[in-house]
Amino acid sequence: MKAFSSACFVTGAHVDLAGRLDAAPILHVSNPGRFERIPGGAGLNAASAAAALGLSCAIAGPVGDDADAGELKRLAAARGIGDALVSLQGRRTGSYTSIMAPDGEMVIGLADLSIHEATDADWLMAHCGEALGHADLWLLSTNLTEATLDKLANRAGNRVVAAATISPAKAVRLRPVLARLDLIFTNLAEARAITGLEGADGERLAAALATSGIRAGTISAAGGPLFWWDGDAIGALAPPPVETIADVNGAGDALAGAALAALSRGLAMEQAARFGIAAAQLTLSVREPFHAGLSWAPVEARAGEIAPAGKGR
Repeated sequence: MKAFSSACFVTGAHVDLAGRLDAAPILHVSNPGRFERIPGGAGLNAASAAAALGLSCAIAGPVGDDADAGELKRLAAARGIGDALVSLQGRRTGSYTSIMAPDGEMVIGLADLSIHEATDADWLMAHCGEALGHADLWLLSTNLTEATLDKLANRAGNRVVAAATISPAKAVRLRPVLARLDLIFTNLAEARAITGLEGADGERLAAALATSGIRAGTISAAGGPLFWWDGDAIGALAPPPVETIADVNGAGDALAGAALAALSRGLAMEQAARFGIAAAQLTLSVREPFHAGLSWAPVEARAGEIAPAGKGR
């Protein structure tokens, strides 16, 4: 993979509304619980993890002209992330509402992120061009439309082009640009959606995505093995058990951000995947989508405990 020392995370700053149930969910009736409002978004969460681990980061994309936008911009600045968040007049900042069971697992999520579909590649280049121009790597979120992903991938030049899938429904937007991606962060459900290989395991999916032209990537599976590939090499890692899960939101974002930070230091893909797992597991232990105490030493220590899963080639 080409070397990089800075990254721009394109889209993914919004407000998370977490509804926390007091007991196991019962469908079709009222359930007691409470709501918490947390600034987040996949791009901001991943950039926060990467910046905490030393990677020079910026975040680019549209926000509303409301108080939420100001809060997100202040948070980015506080976390050392370059701000290329641009307000769209008359629009609300995006939001993501999740209903969480007492064990920290998500019951259902609702993404109100149409603001990201109100812009295109030309708008991003015109309004966020400085941040994009200064970055060696672009991480493209599938909150972007298929046409925008296509145009940005074509305009990346010699930069590293990475992608983060957001959901199975949105992951398919990457199909036209797979051969132009250097790196992808996805999970089993999203990888199956991209490839059309329903029921395929992580190893088969990694091989399929590698064949599609994506040089390297990771496929996570909740507490199951994480598959990684780099060129022709495919391997699997066994995440150690997590004693307590406070909230699953943000874990995948932390994985992507930490892996990017590790890759920027010249670590190999397998080792970067270990760092990603470590950061994700630390994030699972807190109720927010970003672990405010994230730093290199504890991530490195936890990464050293992660063993191969015994599969791969």
